[in-house]
Amino acid sequence: MSSLSLVRFSPSLADSRAWSLSSSGLFSVKSFFLALSKVSNPILFLPAKFLWSSKVPSKVKALAWIVAHGKVNTNDKLQLRRPYKSLCPQWCILCKGNGESIDHLFLHCPVTIGLWNKLFKLARLDWVPPRVLRTLWQERNNRIFKDKGRSEETLWDLILFYSSLWASCSTAFRGVPLDVLQLNWSEIV
Repeated sequence: MSSLSLVRFSPSLADSRAWSLSSSGLFSVKSFFLALSKVSNPILFLPAKFLWSSKVPSKVKALAWIVAHGKVNTNDKLQLRRPYKSLCPQWCILCKGNGESIDHLFLHCPVTIGLWNKLFKLARLDWVPPRVLRTLWQERNNRIFKDKGRSEETLWDLILFYSSLWASCSTAFRGVPLDVLQLNWSEIV
């Protein structure tokens, strides 16, 4: 609060918005990331180049970033911030057991493990495509806020569909029909 008292307003100038971290004065995730990476430990940002240059929507990149940094508002974090408003931190909306934490929701939940097993067997991957994180987060929110849940098979189909859809929008797969990409999904991830 004391830093706010240092702010001086000029009655002769009109109010304006400006983002000092970019030359245009406009906010961008890139300018914010660059500012963060200058002041933080560069070792923590090794996967960042891969993540931010990937061909997935920005909202998915942002979710993967906040998951990696432990900043997702899962029930355990909400309970610490506002214990009177949070859902039960000892209950995971996906599996109906265990507490909901970032690790549980994205790694250890039986629903999540089932999806990871399919992914790693089908595509022979040793990394996590951001689309899976986004699907899990959307499913969690649908169950909490809309009281609607989908089966693990439906979640898997959504992961395949959106991954194929994003690939079809990239220059590498331009002209390849979406149904062909879905059939050869393991080749695009």
